[in-house]
Amino acid sequence: MTERSLPSRATVIAQRLQMLEMEAAVQRTTLAATFAQWEQNRTVNFVVGAAKIAGGLLAGPTAKWLLTALLMRVIRRV
Repeated sequence: MTERSLPSRATVIAQRLQMLEMEAAVQRTTLAATFAQWEQNRTVNFVVGAAKIAGGLLAGPTAKWLLTALLMRVIRRV
């Protein structure tokens, strides 16, 4: 019978370290992608919220009056 030689302890440790480094790289990439998606969602939510606030303010009678006065002033200058 031929005896199988086992890899040295240093080889096993080096392989394990390499595997752990690759797993850490995958986790960092996944985490970065997740944070980017959260940031994008937060930005979209901010823009939608700001648009709702602006729409609510512009729907008021004072804002309509101010916009009409501004438009009339611009028309007069032309």
